[in-house]
Amino acid sequence: MKAILAFDLGTSGVKCSLYSVNGKLLGAQYGEYETYYPHADWREQNPFDWIEQIKLACRKLTAGSSDAEICAIGVSGHSLGALPVDAAGKLLVERIPIWSDARAGEQAQRFFEKIGHREWYETTGNGFPAHLYSLFKIMWYQDNAPQVYEKTCRFIGSKDFVNLYLTGVMATDHSYASGCGIYDLKKGVYRADFAEAAGVDIEKFPPIFPSHAIIGRVTVSAAAELGIPEGTPVVAGGVDNACMALGAGCFEDGDTYASLGSSAWITATTDAPVVDYDSMVYTFAHCVPGRFIPSLGIFASGSALKWAADNFFADIQGEDRYDRIAGLADTSAAGAHGLMFNPCLAGGSSADKSPNIRGCLFNLSLGSTKADVARAVFEGIAMHLYATAMPLVRSGKLGNRLLVVGGGAKGESNRQIYADVFGREVAVSRVRQDAASLGAAALAAVGCGVWESFDPLHEIHRGLTISHPNADNHAVYERVLPVYKKLCDACSDLGDLAGDTGLLS
Repeated sequence: MKAILAFDLGTSGVKCSLYSVNGKLLGAQYGEYETYYPHADWREQNPFDWIEQIKLACRKLTAGSSDAEICAIGVSGHSLGALPVDAAGKLLVERIPIWSDARAGEQAQRFFEKIGHREWYETTGNGFPAHLYSLFKIMWYQDNAPQVYEKTCRFIGSKDFVNLYLTGVMATDHSYASGCGIYDLKKGVYRADFAEAAGVDIEKFPPIFPSHAIIGRVTVSAAAELGIPEGTPVVAGGVDNACMALGAGCFEDGDTYASLGSSAWITATTDAPVVDYDSMVYTFAHCVPGRFIPSLGIFASGSALKWAADNFFADIQGEDRYDRIAGLADTSAAGAHGLMFNPCLAGGSSADKSPNIRGCLFNLSLGSTKADVARAVFEGIAMHLYATAMPLVRSGKLGNRLLVVGGGAKGESNRQIYADVFGREVAVSRVRQDAASLGAAALAAVGCGVWESFDPLHEIHRGLTISHPNADNHAVYERVLPVYKKLCDACSDLGDLAGDTGLLS
């Protein structure tokens, strides 16, 4: 039985999945790894933790699928990485800054003294806070670890490091390259003048291939460690949000989906780049040639829910703990009797007034109940994503139905809150948390010739479960929204003040 192997490298862990050639999930294994926070705004991981978890997960998976003949491998990975690797393929540091690491503010500021921020944004579509992008992390290495910078042959992305382990080849694809800080969205190439302004050698960026292109084959050593055949073809793969869009069936112009994971975002598929300097929509190249994925998102969604569960509802445990917390939330009313939760526990995105925004629980009174707190948490996360996505709403690019994927798509109560907040149908297919894995598998299937196109994904997504918006609840949230926006602006202002006085954590 021919099968496709996919690795989905997320912020919290890696999922190793095996798919039949018709897109059916045959099995999956998951392994977690740690994120380190050594200083304020630093968020680091050890890439060899990724590899160790891939080894463990892959061996467990293949041991239970001995009759599967793996014909290709695709990898999805979290974005904005800059892993310094020497000419021999050796990683030059123990831990690397991940996508949300915000240490490179000084480097970004220096770059924009030479290149106008608007020109840079409208060329690259890089709408996150600028200092998160790979270019500025590379500049940080140049300033703070010059010996690492000098020895580096290529700065590669997270999934590119996995591909390097698998094949020995250093390469990237257009979707991942579009988050590096010097990629021209319209031309599909690195901008030499941006690299020069940064003082960074453009040759240190990896060559770019189509996401479905075979870049190499599994080496003898990787095959032995993973328990898979030597010589298995490996495609370039894609950045997580592009793979997730593909796996969600979002690859034709006008398709829309929402990812509800540790972070959350809303993405549309377009046939031309979408940039808007006022709203700073962030646009990546899709892993589907000729397509782009303008998105808006928030940094803390499922991670904020987990924090709230651990700190407010520690007495609720078990595999169904989130369903039970959601059940408690259902006993409160829409609007949580005035209680509001700002989920910005990981700082602000470009849609927030300040990157220094921090979370809060507002409007507590002696009448507030545990159920109100639970509902406010679910509503606050949905409300923040809705407020963030407002430019897409106003542009007309956000459809009347959101297909949701990720962990947050599992709960019926949570999906209903999203439907009520957005005033739109919320649909979920059986793919749910596996969208990025399925997208990576689809790239491999096309790359090795098992699929002629991505059209089989349409069939995989038939049979949607739909949550319809409650008009009365939506009216409540529309009344809450202006107050909620003022609350978030106040949290931004207070975050700036706390930062000025050295109180920001």
